[in-house]
Amino acid sequence: MRRILFTGMLWLMSAFQTHAISLSPLFSDHMVLQRDKPVRIWGEGPENHSVTVTLLDQSYATRTDKNGQWQVMLPAHTKAGPFSLSVSANKTITINDVYYGEVWIAGGQSNMEWKLKGDVIGNEQAIASAQQPLIRFFEVPDTLSPVLQSQLPTSKWQVATPNTAGLFSAVAWFFALQLQKTEDVAVGIIESNWGGTPAEAWTDIDIVAATPGYEKEAAKIKAKTDWPELLAANEKQQQLKRQRINYPDKTMISHAAAVDYDDEHWQEIDLPNTGPLHHFVWLRKTFTLESVPPASITINLGTIRHSALIFINGQLIAKTHDDNAAPSTDSIHEIAAQLLRAGKNVIVIRAANSTSNQVFIGKKQQMWIDIDGDKQLIEKKWRFSNSVEMPMPKVVNYSYTPSFLYNAMIYPLLPYTAQGVIWYQGESNINKHTYYQTLFSNLITNWRTRAQSPNMPFLFVQLAAYLPQQRLQPDSAWAYLRDAQRQTLTLGSTGMAVAIDVGDEKDLHPKNKRDVGERLWRLAANKIYGIPTVPTGADFTHFELKQSEIKIYFDNAEGLKTTDNQAVEGFIIAGQDKVFRVAQAFIQGQTVVVSHPDISEPVAVRYAWADNPLANVINNVRLPAVPFRTDAWSASDVRKK
Repeated sequence: MRRILFTGMLWLMSAFQTHAISLSPLFSDHMVLQRDKPVRIWGEGPENHSVTVTLLDQSYATRTDKNGQWQVMLPAHTKAGPFSLSVSANKTITINDVYYGEVWIAGGQSNMEWKLKGDVIGNEQAIASAQQPLIRFFEVPDTLSPVLQSQLPTSKWQVATPNTAGLFSAVAWFFALQLQKTEDVAVGIIESNWGGTPAEAWTDIDIVAATPGYEKEAAKIKAKTDWPELLAANEKQQQLKRQRINYPDKTMISHAAAVDYDDEHWQEIDLPNTGPLHHFVWLRKTFTLESVPPASITINLGTIRHSALIFINGQLIAKTHDDNAAPSTDSIHEIAAQLLRAGKNVIVIRAANSTSNQVFIGKKQQMWIDIDGDKQLIEKKWRFSNSVEMPMPKVVNYSYTPSFLYNAMIYPLLPYTAQGVIWYQGESNINKHTYYQTLFSNLITNWRTRAQSPNMPFLFVQLAAYLPQQRLQPDSAWAYLRDAQRQTLTLGSTGMAVAIDVGDEKDLHPKNKRDVGERLWRLAANKIYGIPTVPTGADFTHFELKQSEIKIYFDNAEGLKTTDNQAVEGFIIAGQDKVFRVAQAFIQGQTVVVSHPDISEPVAVRYAWADNPLANVINNVRLPAVPFRTDAWSASDVRKK
C-alpha cells in the first residue's frame, strides 16, 4: 500500500507520550545482521534513559539523548545464528530467529520491484523449491514524504518458503539464492523500490539541487511550504480515481455495454492502437452468428493495459486489474453458449490505466474469436469513445518528485548496516539521459554518506534492450542512458551487470530475471567475496587505428565468439563527419577488427548502440559484450547512413 507522510513528528509524539522504548521495524523477528562489520542498532525512548542491547551473551549499554534517540554500535561478528537479541529500557523487546549473515539492499524501479510470482521465466519451479529458511526478505512499503523521516513504515522480515517467495523481487531472489548457496550464510534482502520512479526521487533534495539539469526543479520543491495541504488534496483525488476505476456507475455501464446501445457517433478505430488512449476508454465490436454454437467459444483481446471490464452482450464476463497480469499477458476468455445469440453480438471493453492514464489494447494477430477451431481476427473496425464518462480525476504522481522517496524509504533505512546495494533503474530517466551519469553518481555517493560507508558496494543493471530492433541508431536515447550507466563505473566499488540480451521489444519488463540476478551475483562474487569468476562480458578498454581499420581491445574477452557462430553484428563506425554506418567486423583472438569500405579514415566505433540493438558478441562464459562507444559525441551531433 502506498503511503504519504506529511511530517516526521507524529510517530515521535506518540513515542514520547507513551515513554516506551521503540525500534525500527527492521529490528524484528527473522532479521539478518551484517557479518564481519560493526552493526548499528538504534531506536527511541524516554529522555536520558539507560538502554541495554544483549545478544550472544554480550551486553552493550547506552543512554537516550535529550530527544529520546539512542544508538549502539555492536562490534563485528562472524556468521552466527539463530539467536535472540533483546533491547531493555523501561520495557524489554526480544527479537527471535536472528542471524549474522549477508545483508543487501535491492533498490530501483519496476524491474527490481517485479515479483517472482509475476511473468518470470521459470518462476513456478523457483517458487516450488523456495524452502530456504536462511533467505529472508524485508519489503519497505511504498511511502513518500516531502521531509526527511526518522522511521520506516511498519513491515516485517519474511522467511523464504513456497508460500512467501512469490512476493519477493525476482531479480533479488536469484541473486540471494546464489549468494546463500555459495557463501553458506543467512542472506537478508531489504527491498526498497517503486515502479516507474526516476533516480532523482531516490536522492536527497540538496544533492539534486546541486546536480546539473535539476537545479530549477529542486529549487521549486524546496521553496514550497504547503506540502501537507497539497498531498492531502492529492490523496483525495487519488481515492476518487480508485473509486471510479474500480466501482463505475452501474447505470452508465448498463447503457454503454448493452447490445442495442447507439454507438454510431463513436469513432472507428483499429486495434492494437499505436498511440495511447486516455481516460475511461470504451470500445465496442459487433460480430454475427448464424446460430448459437452448441458449445462455448473463446475470444482473445490481446493485452489490455491495465484495468478493464469486459462484457459480452451486456453481461460482465471478466474484470482485470493492474496487478493481476503482466503487460504481455493475453486477455483470453471462454464465453458460455448461453450468453450468445443468433445474429448480432457485441463485445464491450471498458479500460483505464491508473498509473499513466495511457491505455493500450490488443496485440497484432492476437485478437480473435475461436468458434469450434475456426479463428476469426477481430482487430479491425472497433467503435471507440472516451466521453462516455467524465475524464479521469487528475492526480499528481508525487513518487516522481525529487527526494520524496529518499526521504521516506532510504534515509530511515541506511543506518542499517548492509554489505551493499543491488540496483535496477534508469528507464524513467531516458528523456534526461544527458544528466544521468552525474545524477546517478551523486545518488550513490549520497547513499554511502548516509550509511557512513564511503566504499559501500553498489552493483547495478544496465538497461535491457527495448522497442523494435535496429542495426543503426546512433542517436538512441536508450543507448546514451546505458552509456551514462557505464560511465558511472568510474566511481569506486561499483559494478554493472549487462542485460542487453534479455530484453523484449514489446515489454519494458523482460521475463528473464534469473540471468539478471545471477549476473549481479557474478559481480559480487568477483568484487566483494574474492571468488575467481568472470564478472562480465567483453569490456572495451582501448582501440588502435590501423589505416582504414579500427582494432578494439577488451577485458574479459577469453573465448570471444558470436552467439550463433555467424558473422559479428552490432558494430557501427564513423569518420570525422560523424556519420555512422553499419560496420564490417570480425573477431581476431581477443579483439575485434572493425571497418567500412566507404570510410577510409575511421575515428569512432560503437557497439550495441540502439534502443534494441542487433548484437551477438559473447565470451567463453556466454556473457554479452558490454555496449560501448569510443567517441564523446552528443546525440544531436551524429547522423547515420
